Amino acid sequence: MPIAAENLSYAYMPDTPFAVQALDNVTLKADDGEFIGIIGQTGCGKSTLIQQLAGLLKPDSGRVLLDGADISAASEKRDLRRKVGVVFQYPEYQLFEETVGKDVAFGPEKAGMTPVEVERNVENALRLVGFDPSQIRDASPFELSGGQKRRVAIAGVLATDPKILILDEPIAGLDPVSRENFMQLIRRLNEAGITIIMISHNMDGLAEHASRVIAMEKGRIVRDGTPKEVFSDLEGLEAIGLSSSEARKAGYALTQRGIYVPPEIITNDELIRYLAKKLKQEGAAC
Repeated sequence: MPIAAENLSYAYMPDTPFAVQALDNVTLKADDGEFIGIIGQTGCGKSTLIQQLAGLLKPDSGRVLLDGADISAASEKRDLRRKVGVVFQYPEYQLFEETVGKDVAFGPEKAGMTPVEVERNVENALRLVGFDPSQIRDASPFELSGGQKRRVAIAGVLATDPKILILDEPIAGLDPVSRENFMQLIRRLNEAGITIIMISHNMDGLAEHASRVIAMEKGRIVRDGTPKEVFSDLEGLEAIGLSSSEARKAGYALTQRGIYVPPEIITNDELIRYLAKKLKQEGAAC
């Protein structure tokens, strides 16, 4: 189920001295099964774009198509709520029910699912995010750890059985181990067939897990390619105020000091393997 933006433009406070052009003629398409990471400085239009894709903001011009249909139509808005799930920053703040099971069930119940469907989807969603439903569903969500709360909040979105999952900085505030665990979770959801569109400042996570990276600047898409295509261009990213992965930056620094590292090496594992092989070759030559 592809989702596409066609020539989207949107301004905050238009026709005033404080007008801000958040999106400027943006066009993109996410095909089934893609994992798209969106990067850019604060204020570049990332969050506005995903709100447009989720139908939360109406564009000044252009349109959003879900499986080829314009989501502005009333009938499509109903489908949108079932097919597109949205996870905002700090999703654990959205928890409100007395038990995990009730919280996860809220979405599918409001979507009009039958009790049997709700039960099945709650079980499946909790398993998808790594919980044993029998051990977690009666627990209070407010007594869980921060990482567990975030997984429960995402389970509540997954319980509506979305085909597309849109996330706005979902790993903000997590420690390094929790960030990596969360990225592994998103990767598993993607491998299970869910299309992922995620805003993130974690270049390492996107380099490792995304299939495509989009960079934005001043309301426009300025880079769109595979992680290797985008992150290998360290100087190009720095020119628009962005950074690359730590491995790419380390490789660039080594190259500047006479130890060549190919620019397409963008993950830590790739860098370690390359340097280990290089050291082995140089040792053999001696």
